Amino acid sequence: MIETPRTWQVRLLALILRLTFWCGLVVYVPSLYLSLRVGVLGIALIDTIAIVVIGVLHFSPSLSYMGRAIGFCLVFYMLAVGLLIWVGPISQISLFGFTTVATLLLGYHPGFVTSVLSSLTLLVIGAIGWGAPGMLAPTWGTDVTAWIVVTLNFALVNLMQTAAVGMVVSTLQGTLDREMGARASLQREHTLLRTLIDALPDVIFAKDTHRRYQRGNAALLTQLGLTREADLLGRSDDDLVPPAEARTSRDHDEQVLQGTPLFNQELPSPTADGTLRWSLTNKVPLRDGGGGIVGLIGIARDITDVKRAEADRAHLLDRLQLQIERMPLAYVLTDATFRYVRWNPAAERMFGFTEAEVLGRHPFDLIVPTESQEEVTRRFDEIMAGSMDAHGEIRNRTRDGRTIICEWHNTPLVDETGAFTGVLSLAEDVTERRSLEEQLQQAQKMEAVGRLAGGVAHDFNNLLTLIIGYSELLLSPPRAALDVPQSVRAIRDAAERAATLTRQLLGFSRQSLLQPRVLDLNVVVATISTMLRRLIGEDILLTTSLAPVLAHVKVDPGQLEQVLMNLAVNARDAMPTGGHLRIETSSVMLDGSAHVRLTMSDTGSGMTPDVVARIFDPFFTTKPAGRGTGLGLAMVHGVVQQSGGRSEVRSEPGQGTTFTLDFPAVDDAGLKEESPALPEHVGGDETILVVEDEGSVRGLVVRTLASYGYSVVAATNGQDALRVATAHAGPIDLVLTDIVMPAIGGPELVRRLRPTLPQARTLFMSGYTDDAVMRHGVLESDVAFIQKPYTPAELARKVREVLDMPRVPSAEHAS
Repeated sequence: MIETPRTWQVRLLALILRLTFWCGLVVYVPSLYLSLRVGVLGIALIDTIAIVVIGVLHFSPSLSYMGRAIGFCLVFYMLAVGLLIWVGPISQISLFGFTTVATLLLGYHPGFVTSVLSSLTLLVIGAIGWGAPGMLAPTWGTDVTAWIVVTLNFALVNLMQTAAVGMVVSTLQGTLDREMGARASLQREHTLLRTLIDALPDVIFAKDTHRRYQRGNAALLTQLGLTREADLLGRSDDDLVPPAEARTSRDHDEQVLQGTPLFNQELPSPTADGTLRWSLTNKVPLRDGGGGIVGLIGIARDITDVKRAEADRAHLLDRLQLQIERMPLAYVLTDATFRYVRWNPAAERMFGFTEAEVLGRHPFDLIVPTESQEEVTRRFDEIMAGSMDAHGEIRNRTRDGRTIICEWHNTPLVDETGAFTGVLSLAEDVTERRSLEEQLQQAQKMEAVGRLAGGVAHDFNNLLTLIIGYSELLLSPPRAALDVPQSVRAIRDAAERAATLTRQLLGFSRQSLLQPRVLDLNVVVATISTMLRRLIGEDILLTTSLAPVLAHVKVDPGQLEQVLMNLAVNARDAMPTGGHLRIETSSVMLDGSAHVRLTMSDTGSGMTPDVVARIFDPFFTTKPAGRGTGLGLAMVHGVVQQSGGRSEVRSEPGQGTTFTLDFPAVDDAGLKEESPALPEHVGGDETILVVEDEGSVRGLVVRTLASYGYSVVAATNGQDALRVATAHAGPIDLVLTDIVMPAIGGPELVRRLRPTLPQARTLFMSGYTDDAVMRHGVLESDVAFIQKPYTPAELARKVREVLDMPRVPSAEHAS
């Protein structure tokens, strides 16, 4: 095998040196003997020098090639010259040998130089007669010319020989250069390709037509548990893998060897440690230059992780699908236009529509009533903007026309570019829960009212004692001097105190809409303190510390009283053996804005940090079963939040508890706007129709209004009022009617009187709670209303206020 272009020359030189040395030894002994015998010492010397130099060159392979080649050529030249001189012209053949050897060993150009050197040498030696007698010219001129002709012929033949040999050597050298270059390039590419193949995680192999492995990369060896490629070559799958896998591979190989490629075939492959792995296999025929199939090439990619991921994904999808199908929450999926693309069975049960009925339709077409569409549109805008907090309760419509309250949790969906693609929503029907919460809150209020019953009864009995006692003294025959005005004032004061207590009880227990008003927190605390003392008992000391200057707040007064009641009840329960409850008000700055702070502190048992963390959660309570609903403090937190404030609690076991409620401060201008100045003159000469089914109250109202100058027409009930209004000859300016009456209530009476009295104003009155008033279609914010009990002066001011109001179209008061 020729490794480099000069390899053949190196081997040729080694062969020549070896043959020359050993054969030369054979020739050297007789040549030396004959030379000495005949006295030709020059030949003996030249032969000796030649055999020594050739021996040195032969046994010195470490010398450079060029040094050894040039040395050999010089020895060859020296022998040729010696033979010419001492043997004669017949030895000129040695010069041909010298030129030929030099050309083979040194190349074309050095061969040409040696050819010229040989010709000149022959010419000079023959011309001067240094050669044998046969080379001497008898006549110098003529023979020299003839010798020149001989030399020229020698030179021509030698040059032709040198050119021919040189051309062969040059051509061979060029061919070898190209072959060696191509072979080196091929070897580099083969090494690179082999390195790449071995580095690939994919299995790569080649087989012959007998399905025996011819090549296999490192990944295949690892898969088969082999350490060397030699252990693979010449073997088939029958020798390497289990029979079932070998049979499958054999069938596929036969298919490929018949000319049909195999693409993307998923095959199981047990590894050396016994685990099962999957591969994606491709096999194609391997063809020779003529197109004949000489084997096959295969590539197998390990897809075990992909298969496992697909199996896990399928398993998760199955579980997710099962959860979606069985979850109690409505699972709703929409596209970018909010049209439904998924609707689970819970949604079908909740809204009554099947999935087939809703797919591709918009919520406004099915479950969102008109009154909720503005709120839902706002939520949709937030979701499209990427908000993750677009949650809340919405009133929805079912297929059978019912209205339900649903709590929605919405998650926007986006693609890999961040573009909005839809929304995933979970909905829960909380209608019953909200109803139960309202009932529980009301029950809690009534429970507190029950606790107050003892203390309230005591106060009422005292007040009734005063009223009855003074009344009896005024009605009995005078037995002693009696201060009548003082007795009447005592009766009036007792009645006013009873009315105030009644209003507090009704306000505490009523069910009303949230109606914020601008309030002085100090006044609210001072007013309710008496009731709180009765609520917490005599063994708990209640003290207040009210800021001398305090801004106003805007909050529903009834709700605020409920907050104070709930906090007081919790404080009382935390101090079963007595203690100290302190209420404070102060002004603070929070986040750069003014707030009014209400603090309630007790010296009770306190709470652990885990209880404090959940204290405002709905339905969370530490009280025994049956003693707490878990909504009291949740209601406190909700009321404060609805009023724009915030609530905090600090507590430690054995160190008591402090609740801090911060409400945003409002300008006093708000208080003035909500408390218009009372009219200076409360009397008048207008005509008023009074409708009251309670005779004593009706008589008092008639006498009161008449005393202020009004003309009064009285009716005992709604039917009587219709008759009186029809029979009355003059105008009626105001209808003052009770709301709750037998047969025809106040609102219905006003509606029937509207055609007869289109210009008359209306003032409703009632001693019932707001709940009863609302059931009859009347709200304080919509119409003029006065709550019983009231004093004559309060009635006169309210009547004057209503009469002085601007007239409005009658349709606004039609109920």
